[in-house]
Amino acid sequence: MAEQRISANGARAFRLSIAGTERVCDVRPGETILKAGLRDNIKIAHLCLVGDCGSCRSQLVAGRVQLKRDISSHISSDELQAGFVLACQCVPQSDVELIVPGVSPDHGEAHAVHTVEGCIESTRLLNHDIRELVIHTDQPVRYGAGQYAQISVPGHPTLADAPRCYSFACAPQPDGQTRLHFHVRRVPGGAFTEWLFEADRSGARVTLTAPLGAFGRTTGGGRPMVCVAGGSGLAPIKALLESMVQNPQVPDVTLFFGARTQADLYCIEEIEALAARWAGRFIFVPVLSNEPPGSSWSGHTGYCTEFLDAYCDVASSAFFLCGPPAMVDAVRDAVASRVAAAHIHFDRFLDQSTLQTEEI
Repeated sequence: MAEQRISANGARAFRLSIAGTERVCDVRPGETILKAGLRDNIKIAHLCLVGDCGSCRSQLVAGRVQLKRDISSHISSDELQAGFVLACQCVPQSDVELIVPGVSPDHGEAHAVHTVEGCIESTRLLNHDIRELVIHTDQPVRYGAGQYAQISVPGHPTLADAPRCYSFACAPQPDGQTRLHFHVRRVPGGAFTEWLFEADRSGARVTLTAPLGAFGRTTGGGRPMVCVAGGSGLAPIKALLESMVQNPQVPDVTLFFGARTQADLYCIEEIEALAARWAGRFIFVPVLSNEPPGSSWSGHTGYCTEFLDAYCDVASSAFFLCGPPAMVDAVRDAVASRVAAAHIHFDRFLDQSTLQTEEI
């Protein structure tokens, strides 16, 4: 029977335990697991507090929780039965034990979450609104392909306490690395992107918390891979494929890259070089949704969803989707009736201007 603890208002509190560690904390009545964990400095990955981003995906291994809202956009019914939840939407109804990616050891997460200091080594434009950001850290950072980092800027009035999240854009090294690459898309009015784009930030000090996220933790179990990237969503897809390229047993890959116009495409030479090194079949399909009539473009126009069946066997494939929520959701809807949720992996890129962060 759970030990009874009474909160300041006389209601019962429950205890949160992080599997594989000695970390425990009390959860106040009506409080979510995420809020309680953050209050006790447990590094649960998150971008929002309302179930929009899916970053706080964890696994309940003991206890009971009540969900505040439907989480089926991030957690399938089978995964829910296996205990997978969003920590921001779980209110404990008993003492609970949780596997938290990056915090719980030996549960499929290779690298613990750490906070490190570093400086901006360089930046360069990849296209008109995406810039490569290279950060040199004071200590090596270990991460998995598909994961991301939270980046803050000490001393900045907004960015010191409100970090922004960016996916690692290059394949990880086994022993970690101090030179980290990110792709940053300029968001009008965005605090971090305006700061980064408006001046040369070489030498500026930054703080990183990494690695976070679970995208890329599986590569499809031998199924053909269908990757769909939009905008800077190419970064984690690129890192994932780069991490696999030296494996002679790689699956066949079809990479769709959705963009508005030719000016929005980038890293084309890198993708072509990756395709040339790939041991299996590698098909690259750029698709432009808003290319002006009469331009020099001779490739596909429209949306990636229109060309899925022409290039791959949807039902037998594993899907990896990264980019704007509208694109990710459109692909998920297009294949949902033919592909089990366990074979659809996605990372919806939410910018701070549209992300709801107030708890509901």
